[in-house]
Amino acid sequence: MGLYRDLLKRIDTLSYGFPKSFVGADVALIKKIFSEQDARDYLKMAHGYQTAADYAQSNGISVEEAVKILDRMAFRGLIFRRHREHGDEYSQHPFVMGFLEWQGSRPGEAKEWLMPTMVYMMTSAFGKRMSQTMPFYRTIPHHAEFVEGTVIKPYDDIDAMLDRHTRFAVGVCMCRLMDQKKPNNPCTHPLETCIETDDYATFYIETGIGREITKEEARAILAAGEKDGRIIQATNSQEGENFCSCCACGCGMLVLKKMFPGPSAELWSNHYSVIDEDKCISCGKCVKRCTFGYIKKDPKTNKVSVDQKSCLGCGLCVSTCPTKAIVLRQKSEDKLYVPPVTYDDACEIWEAGTKKNYNLFK
Repeated sequence: MGLYRDLLKRIDTLSYGFPKSFVGADVALIKKIFSEQDARDYLKMAHGYQTAADYAQSNGISVEEAVKILDRMAFRGLIFRRHREHGDEYSQHPFVMGFLEWQGSRPGEAKEWLMPTMVYMMTSAFGKRMSQTMPFYRTIPHHAEFVEGTVIKPYDDIDAMLDRHTRFAVGVCMCRLMDQKKPNNPCTHPLETCIETDDYATFYIETGIGREITKEEARAILAAGEKDGRIIQATNSQEGENFCSCCACGCGMLVLKKMFPGPSAELWSNHYSVIDEDKCISCGKCVKRCTFGYIKKDPKTNKVSVDQKSCLGCGLCVSTCPTKAIVLRQKSEDKLYVPPVTYDDACEIWEAGTKKNYNLFK
């Protein structure tokens, strides 16, 4: 047990961390994913990116042996590997986005860890920690032209974000995979919607977590989501290393957002929906379209209104309005949120926030 407790403590220092479960689900889950050998080798890694030569030197082994150890963990979806001119670099990544999603490389073992993951999420302070700092995901409008009379920021423009990347892969959405295990699961959306780019795409392809796709295929996956009520969410960085097509019935992050409102709620989107009452015919199509329940129709006045504070700014209501009475409005400059440049930068911010609130949410 001491080995796994040390492992849990180490993972708890990464990103949002890995807070304790009051029913022991944290230990049960980590044992399903990490073998004892995995745990020992993982704990020998330093924080941040390192080469096999670094690992070999700090642990008194040959570089060849270090490569075997690190590649074994990478191909088990436990650590991240990226290629650089001076050699491959490896790093410990957090629970989310990290070794949870990367268990897609081990689909045959899914039944062993899917249920423990759901139990862990429900019996730990993971969601509370998320609510205290910036969210893991942020919502991107389906189309830049949905935004009213303004130039959309490049980190909020899905086409511009996709154009910044050169390689793409798609893998299974772990949230929906877990939801399939729930009784009477209402979600019928496709599983293969988790899009990775560049270094992460290469990692997904090489380790078998996902398959390679073109930029046009990535756009098609996101466009299909608009048709059946899914929203575009990107990793909380300007680069947008990861995109997913998320729904209210299957997205764990959106469920946690509703369960644990906090300071992070204001950072999910730089846009909100606005309804022109003169154009609105109160048909209610936008009410049905907003699967998150942020648009409602008053039964007495028949007027439709938007909960603009909670609105995710996805634009699904804009595309469904028959009279073009709805637009997305960009927040005022003093309210605009500028995300960190990269996912690594975001992790540093999350780690700082976790340390700040650690005593509250152990």
